[in-house]
Amino acid sequence: MSQNTSTPSSDLLGRLLQKQQFVGWLGQMDFQCALVLANDEWKLRAGGVPMNCFLLAAAPALETPEEILLLRVSGSAPPPSADTELHAKLDKLKMQPPVSGGEIPAAGFQFGLLQCRVLGAFYLQDGRLRLGSDVENYLQAAGLAVYRPEGAALAAIVNYISPARVAAAEEEARRLGLAGELPRFPIGTVRYASTERLARGGGLTPAQFHLNAVDFLARRTAVFGMTRTGKSNTVKKLVSVVKSTSDTFQLKIGQIIYDLNGEYANANQQDRGSLAEVFPGETIRYRMMPAPGFELILNNFFQQVVEGHHTLRGLIESSKLARSADVEAFLTMDFNPPRREDYGADYEFHRQSAMYQVKLAAYRAVLARAGYELPPGFKFVFDVIPGIRNKINPAVDPANGMTAPQTFEWFNLLRQIQDELITGTGSAWVDPDTNVLINLLLQKNDQGGYIPGYRLLQPFKDYHAPNRTTDVCDEIYRHLVDGKIVILDLSVGDPVQRERLSKRIARHILRSSMATFNAGQHPPHIVIYVEEAHNLIGRHEALTEIWPTIAKEGAKARLAIVYATQEVSSIHPNILANTENIIVSHLNNHNEISELSRYYDFADFADTTIRAQDVGFARIKTLSNPFVIPVQIDKFDPEQEKTRRAGG
Repeated sequence: MSQNTSTPSSDLLGRLLQKQQFVGWLGQMDFQCALVLANDEWKLRAGGVPMNCFLLAAAPALETPEEILLLRVSGSAPPPSADTELHAKLDKLKMQPPVSGGEIPAAGFQFGLLQCRVLGAFYLQDGRLRLGSDVENYLQAAGLAVYRPEGAALAAIVNYISPARVAAAEEEARRLGLAGELPRFPIGTVRYASTERLARGGGLTPAQFHLNAVDFLARRTAVFGMTRTGKSNTVKKLVSVVKSTSDTFQLKIGQIIYDLNGEYANANQQDRGSLAEVFPGETIRYRMMPAPGFELILNNFFQQVVEGHHTLRGLIESSKLARSADVEAFLTMDFNPPRREDYGADYEFHRQSAMYQVKLAAYRAVLARAGYELPPGFKFVFDVIPGIRNKINPAVDPANGMTAPQTFEWFNLLRQIQDELITGTGSAWVDPDTNVLINLLLQKNDQGGYIPGYRLLQPFKDYHAPNRTTDVCDEIYRHLVDGKIVILDLSVGDPVQRERLSKRIARHILRSSMATFNAGQHPPHIVIYVEEAHNLIGRHEALTEIWPTIAKEGAKARLAIVYATQEVSSIHPNILANTENIIVSHLNNHNEISELSRYYDFADFADTTIRAQDVGFARIKTLSNPFVIPVQIDKFDPEQEKTRRAGG
């Protein structure tokens, strides 16, 4: 990322000026705005001067000027009144020959005024090119020539990074574990207008725009735009840039994509391929329903009991199934094991632990009775004191392990003598929760009446992952630590569960990385992509919720977040206020444009953002770039990406 020092310092300014790209004269300026006197013929020679076009103004008589003003076209201006000083000045400028050579245009009506914003000034300091974000002085009578930069000159402007930012980025890169000179990755070419006839036909050399990967590590990035305007393509390009950085530096950078529409997990007509095809062996896909090539995002209900019960509770509560009193009691149960600190006497803690094991076995028996597939080789194991065991069935010891049918029969026998089983303290041996679970298992309430019982759980069997041995959150986090690309296909399944699982996984990532950070170690690099972010990151969420927390605190734990949505206004204000990088394609709503215009210099692009609907035509502001750059983002082509990765 270090700036090129091979060019003599005396040429660093001069190479920005291309005399053949002369468009006019600087007629008037102040600290913020400028008027450029342009001529139709000059503009045509330069390939046109579209809205938001970058212009350069410098003294025409100097081969190497002391400074060059950087302007951006913001509109047109009416001609001044005939009795003003500006009118007289402009008349004088009309008589000057163009810097690019040729005759002075004879037709006065060919002249017009361009309104421009002053973005700053290029100058030399200590032999290095610098761009100040303002001007420290201006001269009304300077008569500066104005040029439209293209090709290498334009590329130098849009890819400029201040020496201070270069040094900061290199220091940050070393802190992040990136050694050596930091490469920058092309993502598209500068584009000003939807109509490109003059630019394409005039032989202008496209200027490539590059991203600095460091800007996107441990940072916040927003991708805004209407549907089908290139948001998912942009995200795929960012995934590719981060992966290229990972490969270049042999540094593991995990990436996780919350894919609400299945655009990243699956091949589609638009891209003719998927991320999994581009990065085979490095992409793990998860889904809420079984499908070839996908891991289940859900847990094993027999192993991850607490999480499985939470899932069932949410599914039952969101269904319209009739619920008995036993089912209502089931929904409020707590399956967390007893904690030693909650009990004074060891005896009571051990008694509660033993009863918890019986309760757990009863719950698992209900699942098995409802048809939930048991893990391979699973046995029902729990301890029962001999006095109780002998009264129920002296021939069977649950401590040795029982099959599902044996367990069903054991609890059936328990029910028959349940009222006779008394603890040493004189209370019933079967606690209320276990009693409810036995009711569900046997489909009988306390009065012996029929209830649907376990059948109520049968519709939700697909949310159980029988082959999973660890919590899915732990599994996903291990993949991320290993530098894998994890795609969560959230396009199918219950919406309530989708939101709950999404937050749970995000919360686990944050907690795990923060635990590493707080232990004085370096957390892994992880980039979190949230598609259709308005569905997961609500504007009115409390600051203590997971997504605002990641936006606020994730950076120190090396967590980056990239969120994509159609609606600027839908994003939590705290998240938006802490966003360093913003990429915007077409928006069709003036309210959204107004919200966006509050940030950086996007107000200059309000008109083109709402009018230009071209796919991939975006306005980009990154941490490294001092101003917004209009860019046509390259198409993510799976075949080209595979060829590039293969070294072709």
